Amino acid sequence: MNFAGIGFWDTYVPLLALVALAVALPAVTVPQGVTQQGRLALGVGLVALALLALAAAWFWIEHARAGDAFRWAAVLRPAALSALAWGPVLALVWLIRAQGVERRKGEAAARAGLDLRDGG
Repeated sequence: MNFAGIGFWDTYVPLLALVALAVALPAVTVPQGVTQQGRLALGVGLVALALLALAAAWFWIEHARAGDAFRWAAVLRPAALSALAWGPVLALVWLIRAQGVERRKGEAAARAGLDLRDGG
């Protein structure tokens, strides 16, 4: 394994950017005040696909800069492995947003005067 290419600007900065996007993009893909878990899941899934595509683009650029020939495995494998950095952050954001959905659903039920204990 060659670790010569692991540096601050070519490894850590892109990973930090992907993690920051994992926090910021759900605010774009999921409308504020959403009350459906399915809509939240769709938005978070779109973010995951976007982050995977961005990571693949980054690794494609790095291979092109190094003069390597394009190979799908050389781009998609490290892009998928980058999910080890941004995946847990995205999952935590999803959990927090899901709790907000349930809170809004409970508040709406309370405003409507429904008793959730007996099935509504």
